[in-house]
Amino acid sequence: MWKRGPKQIFPLFNRSYSTIRLPKNVNSDMPKVYSPALVEEKWYEWWESNSFFKQHRSSSTSEKFSMVLPPPNITGTLHIGHALTCAIQDSIVCWNRMNGKDTYWFPGCDHAGIATQAIVEKNLKYQNLTREQLGREKFVDEIWKWKDEKQVTIYQQLKGLGSTLNWDKAVFTMDPKLCYAVNEAFIRLHRRGIIYRKESLVNWSCQLRSAISDIEVDHQLIDEPKGISVPGYDKPITFGYIYKFDYKLSDSGERITVSTTRPETIMGDMAIAVNPEDTRYSKYIGRSVIHPIRHDKLPIIADSTVNQEFGTGAVKVTPAHDPKDYEIAVRHGIEMLSIFDDRGIANSSCGEFSGLPRFELREKMIHFLRDSSLLKGILPHNMSVPVCSRSGDIIEPLLRPQWFVSTQEMAQRAMEAVKSGNLKIHPPHFENVWFEWLGNIKDWCISRQLWWGHRVPAYNFAGENDITWIAAHNSQQAIEFAKHHGLSYSIVNQDEDVLDTWFSSSLFPFSVCGWPEQTADLQKLFPLNLMETGHDILFFWVARMVMMSLELTGKLPFKEVLLHGIICDSQGRKMSKSLGNVIDPLDLVYGSSLKCMEDKLKSSLLKGHLSLKEFEKSIAEKRTTFSDGIPQTGADALRFTLCSYNVKSHFINLDMAILKRNRLFCNKIWQLTRFLFLLLDETSPTTISKDIYLPDNPIDSLLVNQWILNGLDKMVNEVNNAMSRYDFHHATDALYNFLYASLCDVYLEIIKPSTGVDKQNSAHVLAVCLDVSLRCLAPFMPFLSEELYQRLHKKFSDLGIRSPRSISILIAKYPVKDEFALWRNEELEKSFNLTLRAVTELRNMKTEYGLAKSKPDAIFICSSEQILSQRDQYSKLVSTIVGLKSVTICDDISLELNSNEKVWVSRTVDNCSVHVNVAGMVDRRMELKKNQDKMKKLVENLAKIEANMNSSSYRLSAPSHVQETHRLKADSLRNEINSLKLYAKKLDKM
Repeated sequence: MWKRGPKQIFPLFNRSYSTIRLPKNVNSDMPKVYSPALVEEKWYEWWESNSFFKQHRSSSTSEKFSMVLPPPNITGTLHIGHALTCAIQDSIVCWNRMNGKDTYWFPGCDHAGIATQAIVEKNLKYQNLTREQLGREKFVDEIWKWKDEKQVTIYQQLKGLGSTLNWDKAVFTMDPKLCYAVNEAFIRLHRRGIIYRKESLVNWSCQLRSAISDIEVDHQLIDEPKGISVPGYDKPITFGYIYKFDYKLSDSGERITVSTTRPETIMGDMAIAVNPEDTRYSKYIGRSVIHPIRHDKLPIIADSTVNQEFGTGAVKVTPAHDPKDYEIAVRHGIEMLSIFDDRGIANSSCGEFSGLPRFELREKMIHFLRDSSLLKGILPHNMSVPVCSRSGDIIEPLLRPQWFVSTQEMAQRAMEAVKSGNLKIHPPHFENVWFEWLGNIKDWCISRQLWWGHRVPAYNFAGENDITWIAAHNSQQAIEFAKHHGLSYSIVNQDEDVLDTWFSSSLFPFSVCGWPEQTADLQKLFPLNLMETGHDILFFWVARMVMMSLELTGKLPFKEVLLHGIICDSQGRKMSKSLGNVIDPLDLVYGSSLKCMEDKLKSSLLKGHLSLKEFEKSIAEKRTTFSDGIPQTGADALRFTLCSYNVKSHFINLDMAILKRNRLFCNKIWQLTRFLFLLLDETSPTTISKDIYLPDNPIDSLLVNQWILNGLDKMVNEVNNAMSRYDFHHATDALYNFLYASLCDVYLEIIKPSTGVDKQNSAHVLAVCLDVSLRCLAPFMPFLSEELYQRLHKKFSDLGIRSPRSISILIAKYPVKDEFALWRNEELEKSFNLTLRAVTELRNMKTEYGLAKSKPDAIFICSSEQILSQRDQYSKLVSTIVGLKSVTICDDISLELNSNEKVWVSRTVDNCSVHVNVAGMVDRRMELKKNQDKMKKLVENLAKIEANMNSSSYRLSAPSHVQETHRLKADSLRNEINSLKLYAKKLDKM
């Protein structure tokens, strides 16, 4: 219960309200219509300038809540997926802050090595420049300029969404302290033997001339021959064929036919593989074939991984250019031959074919095989083509010396953390995915051949016999380390490569807290309470954060993981540039004309950020979906909409109709507040004490006040239960249903005619409901909640009403579960809800019979003792809401129904019924026709139920509660049929 004394009015902030100056227009008259622009333009700066986002308690014993915002990439502006993350995280942070915890929500931006370098190179291309022309140092300078511009834009977007981040904690992943942390992590892991260097097969982008991670590889499914545009080639390259050709055996005139989808790699073939259980090839195992161009011998080997159903069942083994072939070669000790350079050009190993780009080499190989009578066929074939998501290039597996992290032991600890319950994953079905991925993990390639990023802190020492690599923060430390360990050297060079972005990101939860230094933040805020992010980076980021944190700090990086779904458009399509359906969240917040959206797309096309194909799809999509532009909805409506979905679902379909509905919901709350102000002006109560939420007589004599206060208690409990489970959609549903359906649609309509003491009590109750609801709503709609909260308490102050008030709603006390249990009345709720269902039927009947502007008499027949004992109040309630002349409530068929002067139409409501007198108000002929049609349907439904109930199998097998339900349904149908018959008779006499 709220029992704060006068000196505890602001428990979360040690300043008096008088020292804080509110924005000017809060003191102006309240506009008649809600405008998100007017409401949202002023509050963020006020919040930030008054430090409401920062921690508020100095005590070391106060409970804390810490979380990081997954740092957006500086590749561009935020998209709707970022808005979803912010809406979810800010609701969690705000809820914890209002519950009295010191909250720390770390913002930041990620340097996004590959993506940022690729987009800046596209910008240079627009200026007819290349990075090679600029050189590494000047090129990196260009990226820093890009970063400064984009980071400002991203932070402005985050503020526009109302994200209450601790901006004094903001970091960039290339900041000096984070660079030091990255270097230190590499050095420690290298000296422990966990980071090592070797030549291995990696995903290679010839366009970027770098290894890339699995997350940067898109797998394009091809179910028929199809041309794909590949950077560096004038015409599309066709994929979707399988090629069959012969290899001649070295010891006879026999041939073995192999299958491949990549004839361009024939020059790198080092063996032929078959399945040992494939009887077709048993006699060939252990023999050899002659390479058709190199003329050397290739062994025929047996390996159980060969798919007998693929092509001919015999495959060529090209270990330097295929992951599966690489594993076969390692198992069988087969030599590896790399045939492409880092640009995808055939190297000197290809002899006469050297110098050809790989897909031109493909055509040459096909011609060679055909001319040599070795080609056996080219057939359509379903396949998956690996495409670099950053450049659109076709991935070429290449053998390259790279840095790797040994992950097996770390993965075991990460799995044990979840098994033991020390790390909780929401939703829990992702635990299976967690175990499957970590249980089959491979060593992690962490080096990239880029110019932008954390340069590998490793130095090679060219000695007499070999090259030694030493990890150190700089060359001087490397030399000192070498001397200390008695290493001789002649040349010292730092590795040219940079580290995978995910490596630095894996340190983020503790590097932002100051690790490796034992800072106050690290000791106080780490481990974090929660990691919230999209489920699509569970492996690439979340798992790696857990592994690296356990290895480097001995602690889990966070206690819980919440994974949200991928946001899609209303058609269920994932938002992507290739589909043209990407939406800028600020276009939804501020509104945008179609022309403005088209201009932004044209600018992106000219700068090379969008391909022509992506541009054309985007333009078409915008013209179809937003032909009249996007109306201004505001950040509050957008945030509330995003949280109204089940964010734990795999996919979330953003429906613009729901966004529009919630924009109207904001206006509904605005009008509710205006109504309350008018009510307060009319009643001018002399006092609403600081114990407004614990009145001396909490159970008001008016039923509707008792009912709405019970609903308030229920809403507060539902919201808190939902927030504690991260079921935000249940919280928003509870708020929407209470504020819109209960408070606005029912309560206001009932109290409008009130007078005297009843009116004053209703104003008191409505004030309580609005204040509590605004505080519950604040995590989802911070701007509107703050505006109305300040206006509400200013109104109280102007009228001389004392009330508990916080400086800002962001640090106000959040209503807690069972705080209003004193107002709980479940019996009243049942009877009132039954009455409301009767109201709904009566409204429908008035609409159906064209009586919207009429006030007929009605009868409500029910057996509820609660309703019957207070029939006067319930009768007044029903007549007020529905607009009826009178409502008679009774427990038996009234004699009124048999009156010759009245014509009653009837409906059933649960086990009750409602009846409306339509005499003199309806068209007799039309009513007879409707009556006959309805009776026919009811008779048919009754016949079906009776036939089912009369069968012997039903009586023997159907549970008793089911039989009782059907019996009551049949009785209800019979009563309705009898009412219709009586109605028909009366219509005949009209």
